Amino acid sequence: MRAWYLEYHEVKQRRNWRSWPLVRQMRGLGLRRLRPFGKGRQDHLSVIRYYWADFLEAHRADVRGRALEIGETTTLRYYGGAALTQADALDLAAHSPDVRVIADLARATAVAGEQYDCFLVQFTANVIYDIESALYHAIRLLKPGGVLLTNFWCTDFYFADGLDMGTGAPLYMHWFFTPIQVENLLLGLGLGRRDYTLEIYGNLLTKTAFLMNLPVRELTPDERDRRDPGQPLLICARIVRPAEWHTTVPVEEEPHWLPTGRPLHSDPITGHYGDAYLR
Repeated sequence: MRAWYLEYHEVKQRRNWRSWPLVRQMRGLGLRRLRPFGKGRQDHLSVIRYYWADFLEAHRADVRGRALEIGETTTLRYYGGAALTQADALDLAAHSPDVRVIADLARATAVAGEQYDCFLVQFTANVIYDIESALYHAIRLLKPGGVLLTNFWCTDFYFADGLDMGTGAPLYMHWFFTPIQVENLLLGLGLGRRDYTLEIYGNLLTKTAFLMNLPVRELTPDERDRRDPGQPLLICARIVRPAEWHTTVPVEEEPHWLPTGRPLHSDPITGHYGDAYLR
């Protein structure tokens, strides 16, 4: 599968024959099923990745200077390009040379603050139990005026026994978010309404397509881009650290219980869906 941010442009610029009326209707007959299409193999751009790419395209100018990303720096380098002076990754273990900050974001007290002009935290919030502490540190690591670009998704496949991505510890799906929940998290961290903006993407069909592993190229532009506030799929946030930011350090929270089964593995071809259904 090509890099998701490259496939975004192909989907955006031209319709695929799979979205033609007759093909689309025939494909829809297969929605009465108990397992996702392709047994979960992720061969093409998903609608949730399309939405995130759409958000990042609108905020390219924020990806600049000294920047930080969770896990790797691929997305930073694509959207920042020559505007970057340094690109670092943060993760639980030093699994690549780009991981220069080794920390749990929710427990990042030892990492010096006010270092970065941009912090990209993508598809991470749902697997962090202490999300309030993680957001606090994400903002703390920014210079005043620095920008946090992040997302919160509203539904997904559930990792019943966790997900092993080779980053030092299994990840567990703790949360599915609502816009009200995200607003309250941000306001509770001492931000004002002028310090952040939220973009909410999704509708009933795109939520169904995402869960069924139906790629975004099979949707028409109207089906893909229509936003229904009653059926959110992805919440994207642009957060600017205020020049004078004062807030109470959150009390650290730990889960009372975690699964003990064998976690799924994230495979570049099958993804976690495929690992679940091809075991």
